[in-house]
Amino acid sequence: MGDMEFSEFADLPVVDGHIHFGEFGAGKVQLTAEKIEEMGNFIVEVMREGNLSQAYITGRNAGLYLKAKYPGMFYAGGYVPWSGETESLKVSDWNEYIDSLIEMGFDGIGEMGNKPALRKVHKPIDGDYYKGFWEACEERGFPVLCHVADPEEFWDESRAPEWAKSRGWVYYLDDYPTKEELYAEMENVLEAHPNLKVVLCHFYFISGDLERAERFLNRYENANLDLTLGIELMYNISRRRDDWREFFIKFQDRIFFGTDIATWQTVPEALARIWLIRNFLESDEEFFTPDTADMLLTRYKEPFIGLKLPEGVLRKIYCENFKRLWGEEPKPLNIDVVIDVLQKKGEKELVTAIKSIK
Repeated sequence: MGDMEFSEFADLPVVDGHIHFGEFGAGKVQLTAEKIEEMGNFIVEVMREGNLSQAYITGRNAGLYLKAKYPGMFYAGGYVPWSGETESLKVSDWNEYIDSLIEMGFDGIGEMGNKPALRKVHKPIDGDYYKGFWEACEERGFPVLCHVADPEEFWDESRAPEWAKSRGWVYYLDDYPTKEELYAEMENVLEAHPNLKVVLCHFYFISGDLERAERFLNRYENANLDLTLGIELMYNISRRRDDWREFFIKFQDRIFFGTDIATWQTVPEALARIWLIRNFLESDEEFFTPDTADMLLTRYKEPFIGLKLPEGVLRKIYCENFKRLWGEEPKPLNIDVVIDVLQKKGEKELVTAIKSIK
C-alpha cells in the first residue's frame, strides 16, 4: 500500500461531524490544564493535516476549551448519558437542562445512545429516563448524535473479532438486549418525534443490508446516517459497490461525514481514518487499510472499492448536510456562564484553561 495522499482529494470544505476530545472509560486520566492544551493541539494538528475545515467535538465539557480557543472552528456536543450510564446524570427537568446547554454555547448533543449494556443497567432510549429529553431536543431543534447497537457479529462468538472480545464488546456471554431490540427502541423515538434532528453513528450498523437501509430512510425521514467507521461499513458497501453508489446518490441529503478520530489515537492513526473515508468516497480504486491505522480498522484482507461520488454529492456529505442541522457556524460560547457552570461542577482545571484564553 502506498503513502496516504491528501492533496488529490476534492478542494471542498469538510466538516468532521464526529470527533472525541477527552479521556473516557475505566481508569480515565484526570484532565489537567496541560493535558487539555495537549489534546487541543492534537485535534488542530489532525484537522490541518487531514484538510478538515471544522469539526464537531463530542464528550463532556472539555470541547468547550476548543470553542473558546478557536472561535468559529469547533462545534461542541453537550453531555447526555448512554443507556447503561444514566446514574451519572440525574435530570428533573429536561427542558431546563437542554436550555442550560444552549445558554453555554453547545451546538447539540454529543455522542450518546444505545451501545449494548447489560439488561440490569440498560435504560431503553424510548423509556422513562429519556422521555422528556427527546421532546426538549425536538422542540428546540437541538440536534443529537446518537449511537445505536454495534456490528451484528459482536453477538456471535464465531464471528466477533479478537479486538472486540478484548474490549468486552461482545454480547453472547451475558444478558444483553439484542440488536433488534435496540433498533426497535430507536425507531419508536423516530416515530414519536418526526421533527427530531438526529444523526445515527456508524451508519446505524446497517451497511450489511442495503434493502433494509433504504426502507429505514424512506420510513423515517428525520433519520440521518454518519460514516464513522466500523470498518465493516466500507467492507460491506464494497461488496455491492454499484448498488450502494446509487444509494448514496439517492440519499445524498441524509449522509454525514465523520471519522471518530479521538485524542487517544496517534496523529498517524487519526489521519488514516480521515484518508480511508475520503478515499472511499472520492476514488474508484481498490485499496486497503493503511499500515498506520489503529487496530480497530484491520479486520479485513480483501480490498475496499471506492464510490467516486459526484462533486455535488460530496459537497453535501462533507459539509452542507451538517450545517443544515447544526448551523452555518458554531454557536459562540457564553464564557461567563460556562465558567460559572464549570466552577459549580468542580472542574477547576478546565476553568483554569478557559480563563487563560479569556
